[in-house]
Amino acid sequence: MGEAILKGALDSSFLDAAGVTFYEESISRRDYIKNNYGILPSENICSAVRSSRYILFAVKPQNIKKVVNDIAGCFSKDFNIIISIAAGISTAFYEKEFGKGTSVIRIMPNAPAMYKRGMSTVSRGKFSSKEHENFALNLMRRLGECIVIGEDLQDISTAINGSGPAYFFVFCSSLIEAAVKNGISRQLAGKLVTETMIGSGFMLKEEGFEIDRLIQKIASPGGTTESALKIFMNEGIGNIIEKAVGSALERSKELGKEV
Repeated sequence: MGEAILKGALDSSFLDAAGVTFYEESISRRDYIKNNYGILPSENICSAVRSSRYILFAVKPQNIKKVVNDIAGCFSKDFNIIISIAAGISTAFYEKEFGKGTSVIRIMPNAPAMYKRGMSTVSRGKFSSKEHENFALNLMRRLGECIVIGEDLQDISTAINGSGPAYFFVFCSSLIEAAVKNGISRQLAGKLVTETMIGSGFMLKEEGFEIDRLIQKIASPGGTTESALKIFMNEGIGNIIEKAVGSALERSKELGKEV
């Protein structure tokens, strides 16, 4: 996800390669980013922090504590501004670790951002300014849609837009398997399902998210769609989705507590 944000910022000219640096422990990954995006890596993590006004924490939640410890001696709350995409990690965590007055912006992006079709949410920490928020919004809008939400909604955002693409992939996979079992080649099934999902999303957005009305437009009484929908309802698909989202929500909260 860090690479997707970098690519979007450079492709849109929001940032210039000369004004960006990064630190990556993996040598192969470091060389990949340097060669593909033309930005120079910092010799060490503190060098990156000292030279950067905005710092993107594009690391797994489990590694946040290590990164915080590594930069504790070189981070300046009077100069550095944190943008964090780590699931479950609150702005209050960074404010506690680096001290009162630390500016933190928390973001939950998702995988389609890699193709500039992302959906991201942005929340301000206690000490962040409107200027810092606008920087994050302008950055993420290079990768798709972006909205401001209260931080109390970031965990459910993680469970919906953050994890959501995988839910759709699971549903698509099941549709493809059903098509294959009924005689369609896997390649053709993939095409049918993918384009149907993309078109349905476009239709949903264009027609104002009136989902019940959209279903009625497709599901004629006594027809094939209605027959399929009855199975979904009888098998309790709504309850399954609610439980799955609830599980993702709780895991996001747990990640914050673990750190």
